[in-house]
Formats: sequence, C-alpha cells, structure tokens
Amino acid sequence: MNKSFIDEVRNIIISNLADEKFGVRELASLLNLSSSQTLRKVNAATGKSVNQYIRELRLEKAANLLKETDNNVSEIAYQVGFNSASYFNKAFSKYFGVTPGEYKTSNISLIEINAQKREVHSLNNARVKKLVYVFIATFLAVFSYFLINKYTSNKNQIPKSIAVLPFKDFSPEDNQWFSDGVSDNILHSLAQMNNLTVISYTSSSTYRDSDKKIPVIAKELGVSYVLEGSVTHIDDKIKIIVQLIDANDKHIWSGEYNESFDDLIVVQNNVAYEVMKQLQITLSPQEKVILTKFPTENMEAYSLFLKGRLVDNSRKKEDLWKSIEFNKQAIKLDPKFAEAHAEIAHAYRQLSRYHGFSAINAFDGIELAHKYVDSALYINPNTYRAWAVKAALSQYIDWDKTTEYYEKALALNPNDPLTHIECALNYQLRPNPDIKKCLEQLDIAKQLDPISPLQAMGYLRALIYNNKTEEAKIFLKNNAFQLNDFLIRTFEYKIIAYENKDWTKVISYLKDKENKDSDNDLYYSELAYASNAILNDNHTAVEYMKKARKIDSLKLVNVLPYINMLIEDKQFKEAYQFMQLENFKSSLNKRFQLNSLWYYYYLKGDSEKTLEVSKDSLLTNDYLIQALTYAKLGNRKKVDSINKKYPYGTGVLLMWRANRAIIHAVLKDKDSMYYYLEQSRFDDNVLYTNARSEFDPYRHEARYNAFLRTNYLPVPKD
Repeated sequence: MNKSFIDEVRNIIISNLADEKFGVRELASLLNLSSSQTLRKVNAATGKSVNQYIRELRLEKAANLLKETDNNVSEIAYQVGFNSASYFNKAFSKYFGVTPGEYKTSNISLIEINAQKREVHSLNNARVKKLVYVFIATFLAVFSYFLINKYTSNKNQIPKSIAVLPFKDFSPEDNQWFSDGVSDNILHSLAQMNNLTVISYTSSSTYRDSDKKIPVIAKELGVSYVLEGSVTHIDDKIKIIVQLIDANDKHIWSGEYNESFDDLIVVQNNVAYEVMKQLQITLSPQEKVILTKFPTENMEAYSLFLKGRLVDNSRKKEDLWKSIEFNKQAIKLDPKFAEAHAEIAHAYRQLSRYHGFSAINAFDGIELAHKYVDSALYINPNTYRAWAVKAALSQYIDWDKTTEYYEKALALNPNDPLTHIECALNYQLRPNPDIKKCLEQLDIAKQLDPISPLQAMGYLRALIYNNKTEEAKIFLKNNAFQLNDFLIRTFEYKIIAYENKDWTKVISYLKDKENKDSDNDLYYSELAYASNAILNDNHTAVEYMKKARKIDSLKLVNVLPYINMLIEDKQFKEAYQFMQLENFKSSLNKRFQLNSLWYYYYLKGDSEKTLEVSKDSLLTNDYLIQALTYAKLGNRKKVDSINKKYPYGTGVLLMWRANRAIIHAVLKDKDSMYYYLEQSRFDDNVLYTNARSEFDPYRHEARYNAFLRTNYLPVPKD
C-alpha cells in the first residue's frame, strides 16, 4: 500500500513541480484526502514532511534538467517551482553538497552524489560511538572553559547590535519566501533606528537551516543579540513566534502573535518595537512614526513587494527584472506605494550601470530610474532607498548633490550596507578622491554586512589604497571564501605591489610560481598580462600567451587577451588570421568578435574600416569605441557630442576617468589627459591605462613618469 500510495503522490507532485504554490492543500485535494490525512500518510511512507518531500523532488528534477538541457540555473529554478534563484542555489547546495553551477559543469552523476551522501551518512553513524567517548573525555575541559567564559562577551561584538535570522517556515504549503519576507521586513524596520546596528539580510540569511548555535552565529557576525523566529501562514491567518537571545545564549524575550494576514504589518512593527524596548533604546519621535507606519494598506501589494525585495538581493540580471515585475504589479494595486516605486528605480539603475546594454539600453534604464525615483519621493520624501538611487544617478553630473543625497539616505536608514558601499564609491570616484572617508564608509558596511562579496572587494581595495597592507592580508585570508579565485589572485598581486611599492615584484612572484608549476597555463597568461600592463612589453606578453594557449587553447581567458596582445604588438597578419579561426569564433560572442575587429583596424590606423565597424548596431552605444573612432579622425566636434551624450561613459563607473584620459591622449590634449590620469589613481585602472598604446607618445615625459612613480610602476629607461 505504501508503495502504490507514494508512487501516486510522486506522480502528482512531478506533474505540478512548476507551480510554486503547490503544497499540502493542493496535494490533498488531488488525493481526495484531508490535509491532515495527507500529512500523516506521506510521513508514514517516507519519513518526511510533505513540504520536505516536495522540495527534494524539485531539487532532484532540477539536477536532471541541469544535465539534460542548456537552460541556465535561474530558468531551471523557476521550472521546478522556486520563485527565488538565490534560495534555489542555497537549497541545492545544502541538499547535494555542490552548487548548481558546479554540478552542471562536473562529470559526476546524480546517482554518484546520492551514493556519496549515503556513504557519508553511514560513516557518520559509525563514528557516533567513538565520538561519545571523545565527548566524555573532553567534557570536563570544555565545561571548565564555558564556566570561565560564560558571561564574557566576544571582544569583536558591537554594543547594541542585532542579527535577524531567516524565520523558519511552518506553513502547510512551501511559503519560505513569505517567511523570509517577514524576517527581512522586521530587519528593515530595525535598520532605520539610529542607536542600533543591524546586520544585513545578505549576511544573516547565510545561516538559514544552519546547525550552528546562537553564540557561534553571534560571534561570527559580531553582534550582541540574535532574533530568530517562525512563521505559519494558513489561508488568511498568520502565526509568528519570535525569540530575542543574547550572544551568550541567554533568552531575553519571546512573543507569539496569532493574527489575520491583514494585520501582518502591525505584527512586524510590534516585534521591532518590542526589540527596541528590550534593548532599552529610547526612540525618537521620528523613529516612533517609522514603527507605526504602513507602507501600504494593500496586503497583496505588500506581498509582491516582499517578493521583489528578496529576489533583488542577488543583484543578478534576471532577478532585477523579476523585482521590477513584482513591484510593478504592486504599484497597480497601490499607486501610492512609495517603497515599491523606489525598488523599481533601484533595479533599473542597477541594470543600466552594472549590466549595461546586455540587459537594457543604458539611457532607457537611467531615464526609467529617474522616473520611478521621482515618483517615490513625491509620494514619500522620507523613502531612503529613493534618495540612495537619486545619489547614484547624480554621480559625474553634480558631485555635491551626490554627497547630499547619500547623507539623506543614511540619515533615514543608517544600517543599509549597500548605501554605505555606494557612498564609499562616491568618495573614491569624485574629483580629488577622499580614500580615507571611503574606508570609513566601508568599515561600517563591513560591520553591517560581514558576509558580502561586494563589501569584501570594496573594503580590500580601500585598505590597500590607504597603505594598510598588513590589515589587507589578514582580511583577505579570513574572507577569501567570499571571493572567486580570480579576485583572490588580483588582491594578492595588489597587496604585493603596494607592500613593496613596486608592481614589478608581482612579475617576480609569478615567475617563481611558473617555475614551480610549469604546466599551469594560468601563470603564463597572468605573466602575459603583467608584461603588457606593468612593463609595457607587448612582444613578451604575446610569447607568454602562446605558452598559455599551448597548454589550453580553448579557455576564454586565453583567447581574447591573446588577440588583443597580437594587435598591440603590431602582429597584424597573425591577428587577422587568428580571427578567422573557428576556435576564435566559437569562443567569443558576436560583440566580442566585433570589438576585436574594431581594435585591429583602430591600431592598424585604417580609419575608414574603423568607422565602418563602429557603425554596427552592437557597437553604436559603446562610448569608448565611438569616442576613439572620431578622435582618431580628428573630429573634435563629434567627440564633444559623444561626451555630452555619455556624461560618465557606459559600463563600469570606475572606468570613466581612465577612458577620458585615453581619449584626450589621442586628441593630444595633454593637460586634460594628465588631469584624468592623475585623478584616476584610486579607480583600480592604473594597469589598464598603462597598457594602452595611446600613451606611447608620452611615456618619456616627466609628468607621465611622475604618474608611473606615484602608482609604483617602472619608469622606462632612456
């Protein structure tokens, strides 16, 4: 009976996997059973809850799709009923022990993964008895340690600081997104309080389903208190249970709320108010208003807003579009929902700047961001997210306004790490950069969001630029888990250069690595880039890249740099022949191929062909290509027109000053060229600019040599 029953259950679930709302109630209806009967029978047959069983079937189906289709991870997540790609990634990693991306590209099968899991489980059972004896042997020592340290707080804890963990979902249906939204919104309310430090949801959400104890979590996040809870959502009723616990695992307060769904915002505000009361923090009149505020009276709109804010956290292109979709639906239900307008503005701004034309026409994205941010501030001038977006949109246009708007945003929400990170970038980007203030803002962001790659990258850069290389070394060692291998190596090299005040030390370091591991193409490709960017030795760069390609000719990082280095070394015949190879065409998309072809004609000096390629629709909105094409032609009027159209270029903001310096080098505007070069010291582009051939006519000038010395690059010999 159990087998036939569970086979029927499995078939029904598989048929409804794409429906994210499919849960106990829908399954019970199709089985012609009550919800309680379904819960009991599924548990008896599988030893699992219905939600757990459904989730595991979703994940197993996803694993099959990853191997059998060319769909990306986000597409597969939605196909199997996960409405959040980031949550899918975490659930998949926890269940299978590998990320979806790793599984898709690996040779391991689902059968092998399950076998490994069973083997690990068996080994764990075999070790239990042994561990018991070990436990008894060490108990007295551990007990003594805790007796001494029980009431001693971690020295790194911030007074009056709190982490809100993702609330557990106890709903009959799989409503984890809703539970996440409730905990995130309580966090959001607390974050607007001036005398409390609140860890961001990005960091606290990494402890979802964690077995770690509260004192361990508190120590890792550096907080004095942790708020945890659960949410049960059935029909139009909600039950929320919360507990406030201090860093020593002492229970401070708990509350249970059984209310209608329409009272959700009241409950969330009440929880935030009670936390402030328990922490004995006096609220200002403005903060009291915040904790009684209703962002919208329409609960359906509010639910859509919660979904949008959660998916937006990933900053991925597809999730930003999803956030826009959810919040536009929310605005249809409540046109005066200011926070929803601000979230749309934020997503459009991110799409236009970080993803550029691969996601949206940058000008369309900026125009839409302005539209929605103005709407948000018209509805509610105290919408902090709107002020942060307005600040970002003002960069390179009005630096004083940019600073003013960031200050407004931080006054309204001092605990938003993203605003602190963007404010730090403002100090780094503006004329006469203030790198000390940049570090101050990132230090705050580090406290608020300790587990964030974005924060880690910014903080490392700021430490290095402030000549705090020892601190940078320690931080990189402790936080390498947040960065990919490329970024780890990049920061290692930068630390070596700044510690020795000499970029050539990186070349020595790489040669030593290459001598010890001569079959690794990585060191040859990085020696090629170092020769090109540090020594400006294009010929040696090409030779190193040939060695890298001999080991692995299919790797993308051994294709695009190679063609560029051939062109820069004026090996035009070889470069053109390489661009005709199938390997080149299959490795790069059409836009990259066009970029290479444009660069080929540009450095070859064929202005007519350069102009012809630049007019391709894939390149017409590329600021640097357009400006350099007309600069080479000596058409200053057209270059000025392009600069007016693109006041801060396209693509990554940190490239803006470097690109302006390159354009002025071609136009032979030396004063402007040197101004932008010298202002770009902290833009992370010194190696990029030094590698450019546009500066060849100036390399022996005193002012260019001063630029090289300031940035620890070798001065060319006469």
